[in-house]
Amino acid sequence: MSLNHICTFVMPFRIDSPERQRNLVFTTNWLASLKAKIILLEADVESRAGKSSFHENVEYVFVEDPHPVFHRTHYINMLLKQATTEIVSVWDTDIVAAYQQVTEAVRNIMEGCTLTYPYSGEYVMLTPDSSEEFIKTGDLNYLEEQNLEPIFNRPFCGGAFFVNRQQYLLVGGENERFTGWGPEDAERLRRVQIMGHQVKWTEKGKAYHLYHPRNENSRFFDESAAIEMRKELVKVCGMNKEELSEYINTFGI
Repeated sequence: MSLNHICTFVMPFRIDSPERQRNLVFTTNWLASLKAKIILLEADVESRAGKSSFHENVEYVFVEDPHPVFHRTHYINMLLKQATTEIVSVWDTDIVAAYQQVTEAVRNIMEGCTLTYPYSGEYVMLTPDSSEEFIKTGDLNYLEEQNLEPIFNRPFCGGAFFVNRQQYLLVGGENERFTGWGPEDAERLRRVQIMGHQVKWTEKGKAYHLYHPRNENSRFFDESAAIEMRKELVKVCGMNKEELSEYINTFGI
């Protein structure tokens, strides 16, 4: 399946380590092989991406943002509005999944899902050594042959996801009350489900997370922010469809 003119991959990011920079380049090049449009959005005090290393189908946007918290949900909403294709995939800088899983996820959207994941729910965290070895070869068989164990005993719902752009915006898009790293992945899934929209994971296949140090982008900014975001998750999950529909009207999307 050619994804040209069907799907746009969007990737908001902030580079906080050499490994994150490495992963960004590798993942972008991995997705570029699908021939779909890719929009990268870097939000930071200065540009660090080195955009000259990207393929021609990659659009790069820089937003000057001095705030110490990377407001990822806000930038995802910006990119959802900027995209022009029916399907949009939001991708972390550190995620790799097999191409056949990507096309299955796209097909699920085309068949009526609002939200899909390009993996079966199995999410594998790679070590520094396995990340380096995989990046050297780009051979996904190297990872698949190791039969690495996922980190959760339940279906994971982060890292990469696809949406029907219009339908997802109708159910609120991203909840910008999640201002930094937090439980926004779980909230997104539950909100779409509560609103009665279809969600699917692929039949099989894992998502692989390339190693990077856990810096500011990967943890709560402070404990009070963590508490507020957990409260927001519980609040949304406790609503019925009618209550949530009214609450979504306050999102400002």
